[in-house]
Amino acid sequence: MKRKLINSFLILTASTLITKVFSLLNRMLLSRLLDENGMALYILVIPTLSLCITLAQFSVPSAVFRLISHPKYNNKKIIISALCICFITCLCIMGTLLCFSKIIAVYFLKQSDAYFPLLCMLPFIPLVGISGIIKNYYLGKEDVWNLSLAQLFEEVSRIVFTYIVIQKFHHLHMPYLVSIAIIAMSIGEITSILFLMLRLKRKVNWHYHPLSYFQSHFLFKDMMNIALPLTGSRLLHVGYNFLEPILLVSILTKLHIEETQIHLQYAIISGYVISLLVTPTFFNNVILRLLIPILNKDLAYNRINALKKHVFYSLIICLFISLPFTLIFYFYGDVCLQIMYNTTKGYQYLQYMCIPFTIFYLQTPLSATLQALNKNKEMFMMSTLEVFIELVCLIILIPRFHVASVAIVMLIGLFSTLVFSFYFVYQFVYKHKKSL
Repeated sequence: MKRKLINSFLILTASTLITKVFSLLNRMLLSRLLDENGMALYILVIPTLSLCITLAQFSVPSAVFRLISHPKYNNKKIIISALCICFITCLCIMGTLLCFSKIIAVYFLKQSDAYFPLLCMLPFIPLVGISGIIKNYYLGKEDVWNLSLAQLFEEVSRIVFTYIVIQKFHHLHMPYLVSIAIIAMSIGEITSILFLMLRLKRKVNWHYHPLSYFQSHFLFKDMMNIALPLTGSRLLHVGYNFLEPILLVSILTKLHIEETQIHLQYAIISGYVISLLVTPTFFNNVILRLLIPILNKDLAYNRINALKKHVFYSLIICLFISLPFTLIFYFYGDVCLQIMYNTTKGYQYLQYMCIPFTIFYLQTPLSATLQALNKNKEMFMMSTLEVFIELVCLIILIPRFHVASVAIVMLIGLFSTLVFSFYFVYQFVYKHKKSL
């Protein structure tokens, strides 16, 4: 059992690491092809993209994963149901973005150059929805190999397209170059979809009439039962991320600080420092995927002592994983920033943030425990409180700490979530163990 677990950890870590490396290469390439203003514009529009994707996907891919892994559901009906829902939601979000992109750019982000990059997000929205459904089908079937290859091809095609096209049209104005970087994301998704569809053709017979789905709303209800709670939690976080640069620009411009300076400082903290800090956290995703099945078995067989032991060991493992990265970022953060983003700006922020950021790693075992306990209500309540605390703190701190308040508020949010998670895990696992 232990040997199988170690092998699974190594396989998942290796495949995720390779994908992450190519994702980092893409970010490094962008930082060299675009100047500071270009990177600032790119980072400024990404929260809007995240909000659109969350609303368009509506957590349907996660529902596909849960239903596909259950033997009682028909795979073809699941995929067709998911595609129907995805088509409607994507159409609505694309129409909304098309109508309001000018308003978002000029009045919310206070950056008229963001208009074209926002428009270039339109094809990416349905593509990421479709690819999310297909990827989660493979995940539900435990076909990690094809999924890893698809993610690899996605990143490689994105890097190649970005480099060739931006190099060819490097004379264009910066908003158009940033738009090319956004279009490259769509190219990556198309590559991923084509590869997975070619592999999928061997597994699924697609001669299935979509109208037969509408004879019953059973799958729709089951899908919504899973998707709605997940969407609510995710929407809170991406909604906050969407509001963060808007509030920052709105408040600081009233304090007579130049918009260009705000955008550059926000890009340094959000795009360089925080992005670098979260880079090694892919280990957390691997641990989460391995830990949840183990905790589910402990709960199913009422092995409470084993459950406590696994939670404790996973906390220790996550802490030890975080230590080398914390030391590297603290002592050699300037080197890391130079390698990653071709700049040392933000090194001081990185030193201040890397030690308290360790608490982010400890959150993974606690989240896995709450998921295994099926405490969706409590997790949604935690997300609501975290976002509310972050929003209030951001509004209070911006006039005093300016753009640095983004980093401070993120750490406050992480700490509050960790406290809430520890409280609920203690209540459900240690204090009221009979209810398990």
